[in-house]
Amino acid sequence: MKYRSLGFLLCSALGCLADEDTKSWQHPEPITYESLRTWHKEGGLKSYIWPKEHRADLKADGTEEVFLGISGYGRGMTYALFTKTKSGWVMLSDNIEGSHHEFTVLPEKHGVWHDFQALTPTGRCGLNEFIYTWNGSQYVQKHYREIPEKELFSK
Repeated sequence: MKYRSLGFLLCSALGCLADEDTKSWQHPEPITYESLRTWHKEGGLKSYIWPKEHRADLKADGTEEVFLGISGYGRGMTYALFTKTKSGWVMLSDNIEGSHHEFTVLPEKHGVWHDFQALTPTGRCGLNEFIYTWNGSQYVQKHYREIPEKELFSK
């Protein structure tokens, strides 16, 4: 009986620890600029080395859009993308891959929004390249390719 009680207490304690850890990787719902900012301040994504925020001026208007981390994985992070409007922050996408590399604004535009490039490590000394484009209502992945080590260092 004594060991059964001890086992129950141990499992209960581990369950509480797992629940606390869940708060560090499970993003808030709904995803908003404000909820992600608060979550990051409270330790959201604390176990990931990737930047939890990136910025890029996707409209070339002098105001940067903000990428905020919503989930992490071994070689990168998934970001939600927001722009500031007169009425507040508006989400432009919640599915942008990224890592420690900055997002690169590309010349091609759709409406007022420029395409952009995101890079993540492959784990084979190369990079995964993602190109995102504006589809009229949100940013979506337009292109993906793996850039092998040989191509990166062939000069």
